[in-house]
Parts: sequence; structure tokens; C-alpha cells
Amino acid sequence: MRTRFFFIPALIAIAGCASQPASETREIPVAEPVQTPTDAPAGSSDPSQGLLTEQDLLNKASEFLTLAEQGSPAESADYRLKAAEALIRSGRHRPALRLLESLDLEALPPLFSARRELLRARVAIRDNRPETAFKLLAGLDDQPGMGPQFHEQLWQQRARTNLLLDRPLEAIRALIARERYLTRSGDLIRNQRQIWTLLNRVPSHQLSQTMQSVPEQELLGWIELALAHTEHGHDSFRLGQEIRRWQSMHPGHSANRLLQNRATVLSGPSVIQPRQIALLLPLTSEFGRAAQAVHDGFIAAHGANGDPDKPRIKVYDIGPEAELSPVYYRLAVQEGADLLVGPLGKQAVTVLVAAESISVPTLLLGSADNTDSLPVNVFQFDLSPEQEAAQTALRAYLDGHRTTAVLFPETSWGERVHGAFSRRWQELGGVVVESRSYVEDRTDYSVPIREVLNIDASEARKRVLSGLLRTKLQFQPRRRRDVDFLFLAARTATARLLKPQINFFHAHDLPVYSTSHVYAGAPDPVNDADLNGIVFGDMPWMLVSDGFIGNLRRRIQGPWPYAQTALDRLYALGMDTYAIIPSLVRLREDPELLIEGVTARLGMDRNGRVTRQLSWARFDDGRPVILDFDLGEHRNLYELGSAQIGDSSGEGPMGRKRSPGLSGP
Repeated sequence: MRTRFFFIPALIAIAGCASQPASETREIPVAEPVQTPTDAPAGSSDPSQGLLTEQDLLNKASEFLTLAEQGSPAESADYRLKAAEALIRSGRHRPALRLLESLDLEALPPLFSARRELLRARVAIRDNRPETAFKLLAGLDDQPGMGPQFHEQLWQQRARTNLLLDRPLEAIRALIARERYLTRSGDLIRNQRQIWTLLNRVPSHQLSQTMQSVPEQELLGWIELALAHTEHGHDSFRLGQEIRRWQSMHPGHSANRLLQNRATVLSGPSVIQPRQIALLLPLTSEFGRAAQAVHDGFIAAHGANGDPDKPRIKVYDIGPEAELSPVYYRLAVQEGADLLVGPLGKQAVTVLVAAESISVPTLLLGSADNTDSLPVNVFQFDLSPEQEAAQTALRAYLDGHRTTAVLFPETSWGERVHGAFSRRWQELGGVVVESRSYVEDRTDYSVPIREVLNIDASEARKRVLSGLLRTKLQFQPRRRRDVDFLFLAARTATARLLKPQINFFHAHDLPVYSTSHVYAGAPDPVNDADLNGIVFGDMPWMLVSDGFIGNLRRRIQGPWPYAQTALDRLYALGMDTYAIIPSLVRLREDPELLIEGVTARLGMDRNGRVTRQLSWARFDDGRPVILDFDLGEHRNLYELGSAQIGDSSGEGPMGRKRSPGLSGP
């Protein structure tokens, strides 16, 4: 029997292709920028080995500055440049910039000035000054004596600059140029994934127009592949045919590195190939609308699958009584199901796992209370708020923050989100300075905000001082300065009330992070202007309107009545649930494999639970603006931390390879 190719909004590739050789700690010659060994040694049992912490980087900077006092002018300049880079990597941009501006390099070869300009550009990019970075990077190509590492960084910073300037095609050109200077397989794969991510965010009409005039054959091949994906990405069967045609026309193109193992992964012995899938959902219950959204996404994905041998789908409405889920499970198996999806929700999942000896592969749409004893043919996939909270903690940590205050609602949901965030934050080494709860159905949140920001202590100091001096003082209350950011657990309507009040209490400059719950799902610049500045993680499905995602919405979802509402996230869950079925065993066998979905980048932990890596955005002028495309300064740190996203246990590997696949077939 031939492989049944499902609709898969991701090209799944063997994780081994992305394996990285061990990093080597070495002294960088004077012609190269300083490199820090941020990759874990290959095969290490503790992938955090070799990872330079913030304190390590500060110690390095101090060591370099000490050495700078002892050498020749060239050696001194080299060490000071290395110290500046270590400061930049640690997040200390202002001291780094002062150090760079203090250097007198006129008597030294031009390569020293080139290294300084590159570092100054990196600071400008991190400070969101792309015009300054663009000028600093201009003219650095032809510097004599610069090695491949300098040029690799130069083109990476040009890509980041062009992204900030909203020039995605120029960013793609820069990444293509960068590839000439990459020698490690893992770096090449990451660079190509960045190219692919950007291509899938460019509107197809713009790509088509560019094709008419682009002279570079490498870029032309990328664009043709992206257009094929946009046109046929909803049907992996047809897309497979288009990819084979593309490969015959571009046998030497670098993107073949991403495509070469597609057939092996999708047809290997670990691929699940069901003949009949049972979908168990509480369609006639208080959760009926949510269940219907999952159903609609799942069935839409199945309908878009053009494979004539695709599996049959049989839907079972398990009704409002979670206790009956084992009954429907046995019925579905008796009626020929060789794979089950559902039930939906924690209660029904817990009942099923406790009561039933699960005999066929089952993808639960929820988390059981006890996951340690589940058999290997049981998998779990849901949109857990705990996963999002834990991932928000990691994002804030990677952004350089170390201390936080937490504001959360006095509800069971709020307690769960607060607990998951705090556990993950402390596991990472962060400190929760203050936590306060609020009553969700109020409009005045001044009391918990004043408490979490320590405004009352500021006013108390004023009263004491005024009493001592026996005079009335002119006084401006000050918020606490011992927190780097605020984690806000809130839903959209409440967040729209909370954020302006946070600003009012002198915290307008305090970064605020949250989960997807702050975003209603559709751009609403009038009402969401009150959310400006909040950073949050969400699905690509909710944040991206062009390219592949836009095409999926038009061709598959169509006029679905709840598009761009909270229910739309459950529709996307249904789509990804269908898409991930063939890869369930493979994901469990290889915990380092990641695939692209519309809900997130998807992986799996040791308990068979699907993990999600979200996209990140910030409200700007009332609209969510995507923050980055994996071109950040903490690229390696992201990879080392990604496996723990959504796993609040603190156990398990910290490292994970990125799947070298395209988001597509």
C-alpha cells in the first residue's frame, strides 16, 4: 500500500540533517570579530555546556579589557573590540557603544574600523535605528583581510536591517549572500529556513512581479518554489508533484538541501497510515462551539487533501457527559477506526485514560492528569495556556530581562497561568519580585497596580520625609525600579482597561509581556490602541495575513463565520491536528524534530505531548506587528531553550534541532 500523503502545512525533514558539529573554543585572530561558544557540543548529555551566560559574557568583557592594557596598539584594539562584542551579547549596549566610540583606530589598518562599524550597526539594530545601521554597514564589503566570519555577520546584519526597514526581498538577498560564508551544516539549514520564512510572508503578487525582473538565478529558484507552495500548499499530494517538477528544473539549487529527505520522512516505517480516523468531539454540549471549530478545521484540512487514498473520517458526537468518552472510544474501534482523535477537553481525556486500555494510536485533544504512565501510542495536543505562559517566560528571558512582577486575575485560569509562568521563570534563573491578583469583572484596577508597582511605598516615603521636614513637599510618585518587565495575564477586554492604568501609574516605559489571550484575533486599531507596547505570542494563523497563510484562509477556510475570533484558534488546532497525524510516531522517536504548522512550530516532549513555539508580536498603533523572523542576536540561545517551551517540569533536554524543512508539503 502506498503512502497516504495528508494535507500537511509543513515540509517535514529528517532532524539529522540539521545536526550541528561541536563548537570549538578558540582564540579569534585579529582579523575576525570575537566569537562566543554559544552552541552546545554535539552529543553532550547536558546541552547547556558551552553556553555562555550573561555573567560569563561580562567576565569575558572584563578579561578582554584587562588584556587590552598589556598589548601593542593593534592587540589592545583587538581586545577592546572583543570586549565590546561580549557586552553587546550580554545586552549591555550603552557601555559597548561608549567603548566603541572611545577607540582611536586611525593609525591601525582599516579592518579595525570595519569591525567597529559592524558592532555599532548591531547596537543600532537592537535599538531599532535601522537607518543608522544601514549607513554603518554600507561600504564594508571590500575591506581587505576580513575573514568569512566577518562577512557572514555583515550579511546577517544587513538582512536584519532590511527587515526593520520593511524590505523583505532585500533581506532575502542578504541571506542568500550570507550563505557563501557559512560552512557548518546547521548554520546553512538555519539560514535557508530564514529565507523560506521570509518568502512565505511576502504577498504572492509581489513575488510574481519580482520574478519578471530578478536577474539572480538563486533568488528566482526560491521565488518559484515559494509560489508553488502558496498555490498548492493546501494539497500536499499536488504540491509533491510541483516540487518534483521544480527539482528537475533546479537540480543544483541550494533549496534541494531542504527537500532531499521529504519522501523518506513521509513514507518511512514510522509514518502512521490510518485507513479510518474516528473524531470524538462534544458537539452537543456547553463546549459545542469550540468542538465545532475543531471539527471544521479538521474536516477542511481533510477535504483539501488531494490524495485518492486518504483515510476515511467518521465523527462521533460524545455529548455533554465526559464519563461516556470510553464508551464512544470502544464503539469507534469496533466500527473499524485504526486511529482516534479526541476527545476534547481535560475532563473527558482524563476519564478515557483512566478507564480504557487504549489499543490503537490515539491523539488526545487535551492533557490527562497523569501523563507519565500513558502508553507510547497515545499523544496529546491542545492549546494549553500553561504552555503559552512558560513560553512567554522564555521569550522575556531571551530578550535580556531577569526580574519581573506579575499581575493576574483571581480565577482558576489566572492561577494556572501565573503558576506556569513563575515556575518557568525561576527555572531559567529569573526572579519574581512581586505578584498581585486582581478581580476580573471590575473597571478600576488601581489598587493591585499600585501594589505590584510599589507606588504605595513611594508615597509612604514622601509622608515620612514631609513629617521630618515639617513642610509640604512637591512630589511625583515613582514606581519600583527593581523589575525589568511586567507579566500581565489578562484577556482582551480586561487588558484594554489594565494597560492604560499601568501607564498612568508611571509604568509607561516598563515592558509588558502577555499570552495570546490579550489579542481578540482581528486587527482593531481603535480599541487595541490601549494595548500598545504589549509583547505577546500567538499563532502564525492569527498574525499573518499574506503568503501561505493567506492562501490557506482563502482556499480552505473560505467564509467561515468565526474567522479571526477566539474560535479561529481552535479551527487552526483542527487543521494542525489533521496535518500532524502521519508524523506522530516520528516526532516521538526524535524529540529534536520540529515541523511547521499554522498554530506554531510543533515538536513533541517525552510524554507524547505536542509542544508549540509561537510567533511573537507587539501592539503598535493598535495593531500586532510581528517582531522578528529568527534573525535575532540570541539565535543560538533560542535553539538551546526551545525544547523546554511548554514543559514546566524543568527536566528534559534544553537543545533541539530545527527541522530543515519548508513550511509546506
